[in-house]
Amino acid sequence: MQKRGGRRMYRPKNDEKWICAKCGGEIKELPFVPIKDENGNIKKPIYHKECLPKK
Repeated sequence: MQKRGGRRMYRPKNDEKWICAKCGGEIKELPFVPIKDENGNIKKPIYHKECLPKK
């Protein structure tokens, strides 16, 4: 965990990878820890900052 601009940033553990749902690229850090289901899969899509859907 690392702080950036007063905000905590989380990195995946050594044995896991976080993949962007839009571009398929590896995500190195997020401002939250993705929630996993009972099988260990991430429940909701995660994105690079640049790939976030526009509101």
